[in-house]
Amino acid sequence: MNAAPRLSPTHWFKNACFGMFIHFGLYSIPAGIWKGRRMARNDYAEWIRFQHDWPEAGGIPKAEYDELLGDFNPIGFSADDWVLEAKNAGMKYLIFTAKHHDGFALWDSCVSDYNVVKATAFGRDIIGELAAACRNHGLRFGLYYSHWLDWEYEGGALPPWPEWPGDPVLEQPSQAAFEGYWTKKCLPQVSELLEHYNPDLLWFDSWGEKRGDFLTEDRLARLIRLVRQARPHCLINSRIGTPQGVDYLSTGDNEFPSKGFSQPWETSGTLNHAWGHHQLDFKWKPTNQLLRNLVDNVSRAGNYQLNVGPTGEGIFPSAAIRRLKELGAWLTVNGSAIYDSRPASFAEPVWGRLTVPESDPEGTLHAFVYDPQPGATLILSGPKQPPTSARVLETGEAVAITPMDSGFAFALPDDLPDLNITAITFAW
Repeated sequence: MNAAPRLSPTHWFKNACFGMFIHFGLYSIPAGIWKGRRMARNDYAEWIRFQHDWPEAGGIPKAEYDELLGDFNPIGFSADDWVLEAKNAGMKYLIFTAKHHDGFALWDSCVSDYNVVKATAFGRDIIGELAAACRNHGLRFGLYYSHWLDWEYEGGALPPWPEWPGDPVLEQPSQAAFEGYWTKKCLPQVSELLEHYNPDLLWFDSWGEKRGDFLTEDRLARLIRLVRQARPHCLINSRIGTPQGVDYLSTGDNEFPSKGFSQPWETSGTLNHAWGHHQLDFKWKPTNQLLRNLVDNVSRAGNYQLNVGPTGEGIFPSAAIRRLKELGAWLTVNGSAIYDSRPASFAEPVWGRLTVPESDPEGTLHAFVYDPQPGATLILSGPKQPPTSARVLETGEAVAITPMDSGFAFALPDDLPDLNITAITFAW
């Protein structure tokens, strides 16, 4: 008997297509407002420690920011509720901020007492609860860890300012001080996460040229080696600081490329503007835009990782829940054209996007028609033969086919179930 082919470590990731990112921490309490004043610069609420009163004051003094430790009590938090929201939205994995730039850890770290169990009255291991809930409900589990910036531990890097006009100049730690942070906090905490929670992926965060001063080849090699030795199956993203020796590419925030890459890749995007909850961020993206982001990426062999910022009470905002439910409803009837799929070999049509199932790339083609017009005739160039059958994926209604010299034409039915994106399946 022939042995089954060995799957690539990234196989599950590529087939999952859709995941949830969650930004949650001390910054979720002020939610973009400090002492009645709205933070400035870019409204990224998770950055309030340094962006409050920008650029004059240069942020909130650490002792003042740390008063949030006494207020941290997310009584509405339920790991099962969070994970089920992701699962019902059609997401296959969840990534949570184990430690963001402020240095606050959401698990019982033995490396630093600046963590949810030792420093707050809440006293619960949020990561442990989420890891268990993901495994109970069949989702893969990933962790975000800010390895470069750390505003709590002596030697951790500060924001790489000046970066924009008006940015205050911040004095960075010395290389020796950063090495102390790297060896005494970063590497030991990553080791804890790997040992105690067995994550399926680690999402590291860096950007810009100034990271190179600290994220040297030697330091990154030590970090990658630590992960590979402790958990060989755990995926590593490119925003660790190098595209070499990692498992998948992470684009910039809310960056959607017009074509794919040779490696597995993903876009991390927001439901509104901020990543952490911002009480005055009303820039909620409509569901049809979020769906097109997903379809665009999947049709180009990329994943879409959509962020939710829970409130300080540990609750998903109602606007987020509505969009998650709408995404899940669409995927309930069209998900078979999304999951376990690959880009089609034909040129991307002007009217939409194409995918093929991994299990039958020659015999089945899925077409996503953007802004479909009832009764309209569309042309698909590329196939050498017309399909033997075609149907609207949601309803099963037959779609009429007309052969052409190169490709075929198909007529949309007069009754379409979705005037944003209609999925059609062609079979040969």
